Amino acid sequence: MRVPLSNNSDRDGTLARQAGFSFVELMIAVAIIGIAAAIAMPSFTRMYIDYQAKATASEITRHLVLARTRAMTTNQTLSVQILLVNGGVQITTTNLAGAPALQGLNTIDAVHMAPLVFNNGGIPNGGVVQFNSYGLRTSVPGTGVQTIQVGGTLGGTPTTQYRINIAPSGTSGLVRL
Repeated sequence: MRVPLSNNSDRDGTLARQAGFSFVELMIAVAIIGIAAAIAMPSFTRMYIDYQAKATASEITRHLVLARTRAMTTNQTLSVQILLVNGGVQITTTNLAGAPALQGLNTIDAVHMAPLVFNNGGIPNGGVVQFNSYGLRTSVPGTGVQTIQVGGTLGGTPTTQYRINIAPSGTSGLVRL
């Protein structure tokens, strides 16, 4: 009669093979995953900043459309002031008397945003866009298109930029540059 050598033996007395991974194999797998994550992280960070720039530009555009609609439905002139303050875009909509005209959305988080660039048609006073009771843009006379450029920065380098165009007719559109 045969005596088994150990609990890890087969019927014929030979040792069974152990299944599993050695510590070295496990460390190699962890190192490969770490290298892949280190390569992907900068791309993910840039993708997130690009997304944040697009979301900020979209929110500003939506707010301008809402303010124009509100000016037409309430039959009054509304001013929309847009500022970059403490890592957020602050939007204030008031009537000519200075009373708030839109409640709710006032601040958009924009931590990695480059300074907003306002061009003319010309937006005087930083970032003020004005709509009259017909929905026409009245902040700048003439036929020029007002623009607001929104974009992110990554290590001081600009990322994807978006431009909000505000036509004399009051319509607002978003363009990726």
